[in-house]
Amino acid sequence: MHRRIELIDESDDVTVCGRSSRHLVQINDADPQPAVLAVTDSGDHIIQLGEQRTRVNIQFKGEMAYIRAFGQTFELKIVNPVEQAGQSLKGGSNTARAPMPGVVVDIHVGEGEQILKGQSMMTIESMKILTAIQAPRNGKVGRIHFAPGQPFEKGAALVTLSPPEE
Repeated sequence: MHRRIELIDESDDVTVCGRSSRHLVQINDADPQPAVLAVTDSGDHIIQLGEQRTRVNIQFKGEMAYIRAFGQTFELKIVNPVEQAGQSLKGGSNTARAPMPGVVVDIHVGEGEQILKGQSMMTIESMKILTAIQAPRNGKVGRIHFAPGQPFEKGAALVTLSPPEE
């Protein structure tokens, strides 16, 4: 499982892999570390990362998770993979990338067209689910990389916006 996680106003790519009895957690490009999250008979959550082990209290409110562990409280937001496609346009990149493999169903904008934040640019289908790829900011469509009916792989460039005008 791969997700982008926002923690304390920083964004990290987190990958969890392995069997249920032994997971590895990799954050960004760091070496994978063994991780165990267990629930005791009394209902307590215990987390072990590498050699560190502690009790964990987790509370959810909307998209946010509040986690108390290792003597600190963390605010955590798990970013939906579909939102990741739009968020890839933030932070310098002007390209909306595919959050998962799929096929283009429909294109709602044209190259050179002015668009508004939140406007649907393209509809894709992945695992029989239709998803709208929305504009993360106001701007102009620079390039549409796929036509309706064309398949794409995870991470493929779907729509590129022209750089913002200064």
